[in-house]
Amino acid sequence: MRVLQVNAVYGVGSTGVIVEDIHKLCIEKGIESYAAYSTTNRSEVPNGYRIGNNLGKKVHALFSRINGKQAYFSRNATVKFLKYIDEIKPDIVHLHNLHSNYINLNMLLKYLAKNDIKTVITLHDCWFYTGGCFHYTSVDCYKWLGGCGNCPKKMADTPAYLFDSSKKIFHDRKKYFSRIKNLTVTGVSQWIVDEAKRGIFHKNNGAVIYNGVDTEVFCPTASDVRKKYNSEDKFVILAPANKMLSPVNKAVFENAAESLDDNSVIWLLACPKDKQGDLPDKVIPIDFVTEREELIKLYSAADVMFNPTREESLSLLNVECMSCGTPVITFKNTGVKETVDNESSFAVENDDVQAVLEKLDFIKEKGKMFFSANCQKHVAEKFEKKKNYNRYIELYTEISD
Repeated sequence: MRVLQVNAVYGVGSTGVIVEDIHKLCIEKGIESYAAYSTTNRSEVPNGYRIGNNLGKKVHALFSRINGKQAYFSRNATVKFLKYIDEIKPDIVHLHNLHSNYINLNMLLKYLAKNDIKTVITLHDCWFYTGGCFHYTSVDCYKWLGGCGNCPKKMADTPAYLFDSSKKIFHDRKKYFSRIKNLTVTGVSQWIVDEAKRGIFHKNNGAVIYNGVDTEVFCPTASDVRKKYNSEDKFVILAPANKMLSPVNKAVFENAAESLDDNSVIWLLACPKDKQGDLPDKVIPIDFVTEREELIKLYSAADVMFNPTREESLSLLNVECMSCGTPVITFKNTGVKETVDNESSFAVENDDVQAVLEKLDFIKEKGKMFFSANCQKHVAEKFEKKKNYNRYIELYTEISD
């Protein structure tokens, strides 16, 4: 069996690490595996193929800004890539993230249909079944159920400065995906699979395969991080800065900060330098962390993480933190709610600050260790990477027969 994965990145970022993990697992299992990508930080990728170049990506990005038509350009790079596919002759092509200005989606889908290649797509976000947006719940838009147009996110996910092409993009998605006879849709949460099945993929087989983490790497780790941030005797709430400082979470952040007693602090993870001077006294900014080991120390040192994310297909941030033995409180919209079990970690309604405060008090009263072992158990049972990514191997085997 010969499998080709296609993704914007390899070995970097959440989807890039996932592709690398699946690629390595395939090779370990004796499957002839290939990976195509636009960007990598690896010096060498076994059976790897780089699609296009940096200049091509910049030109693609420029054109896509005119009408939001991302993945409509890079024709030359795509022609070369299709010749590469001709050479390796994969039995299965597995598509991940194709919306990073490096490939022509319609050309690729037409090729897969014409050559009757079995195709798997993984929904890391909603882009494959909409008119170009990555998510839509924040604007309460469900035009993708029948056809897009007059997009409320025209200037958001893929900015279109002049024209709105969402209707055209949606109908192209519907047309070209429908031509692929053997198309299997997978998603990183039950939520996103259910959503996709309501739209253009309603006739396709669908499967949920959760993203995974290495539980031997993401585990409770001792450090002097609390001392570093003068929090040795504090109840530490870890929170991602990009979510907490988002304008939509302004009231949530202010209420959470105002509710802190003298024994509690918020560590604001990956806080931009220009935001660090305007924070309340009990909010401690933490710079961007590039080393995984340092991130694990922060996860492990906190008493709880509060992640007020409003729309994600899943959230590996939650999973990684729980794997380090730290309970999580998160909002329950979209697939994020599937990361927690509501026993060792909890999901509450968006904007329900009172519920957040009650959960924080509950965890503080019980103590982190009351939840820690069950956090790890939950992740091991549901999100252990090798077990989850073996499901892709099983899927490849099933559809190749």
